[in-house]
Amino acid sequence: MAIAGDEIGSTLSPVKQAVRLSSGGWKSARLIIGVVMAEHFAYFGISSNLITYLTGPLGQSTAEAAANVNVWKGTMSFLPLLWGFMADSFLGRFRTILIAFCLYILGLGLLSFSALIPFHSKDENQLQVTLFFCALYLIALGHDGYKPCIKVFGADQ
Repeated sequence: MAIAGDEIGSTLSPVKQAVRLSSGGWKSARLIIGVVMAEHFAYFGISSNLITYLTGPLGQSTAEAAANVNVWKGTMSFLPLLWGFMADSFLGRFRTILIAFCLYILGLGLLSFSALIPFHSKDENQLQVTLFFCALYLIALGHDGYKPCIKVFGADQ
């Protein structure tokens, strides 16, 4: 049984269609490419200097710092599966990208704030360490939240 084009159109719910001349295209693609580039610069800036920061200002041993970095990167490898499921099942691509972006920016701001807290003694500053690791895992949540959605979102443009 073949379905004619008119029958398909009548069975679908009325949805506001995008106007091709004023939506999508290279204007949107440039924005997505710029945001992804800025995010990659931020991510690689953090991950490349992480062991140095953990062993320097935070005073961890090299083995402890390497273990913390491995746990963080392992968490970042697993989270896109969770976020992809959430995006497909509950939130949708746009909401997932928006929530993940907010978490990522919050994590970057908190990471910067944790680095600004001055040391008053040789001992570890517990507030700084707590803020640092909370910020690091917020960055992981944000980074991997839009990772499964942004490529498909960009392809739609």
